Amino acid sequence: MKNLVMIAVLIFGFNLMAQNPQLDKREHKKEMHQKMSDLTPEQVAAIRTKQMTLHLDLNKSQQLQIEKMELERAKKRKEKMATRKKRNELTADEIAANKMEMLDDKIATKKMLKSILTEDQFQKWEKSVHKKGEHKKGNHFKKEGSPNNN
Repeated sequence: MKNLVMIAVLIFGFNLMAQNPQLDKREHKKEMHQKMSDLTPEQVAAIRTKQMTLHLDLNKSQQLQIEKMELERAKKRKEKMATRKKRNELTADEIAANKMEMLDDKIATKKMLKSILTEDQFQKWEKSVHKKGEHKKGNHFKKEGSPNNN
């Protein structure tokens, strides 16, 4: 009987000590997001340009054009965040307008990148954007051609 009580106490203790790795990941992401939101638009543009340079092997001319585009986007984002209302305060029309504006920005960015990047670079960029979108939506476990993939 003492052994069973001791085992139960040990198991209970281990469960209390174990940390949820997903929770830690979320906390880390929140912390990093907060730190990133404190960056200036110039810093954000420089970081995004360096990331794209590493990923797409951009030349100097492309880097300058991308940095200019990213700086404009970062300034817009910073202004938008400063004037943003809380989600529960928005009307349906405001939500729709925000969504339309966001999609227009994505279209403009895609057109701009298509004019800056080579065809191979653009294809690689599109694949990476698509992959990020799937990961955010939680579809990264689905395989192409699997019966559950709708």
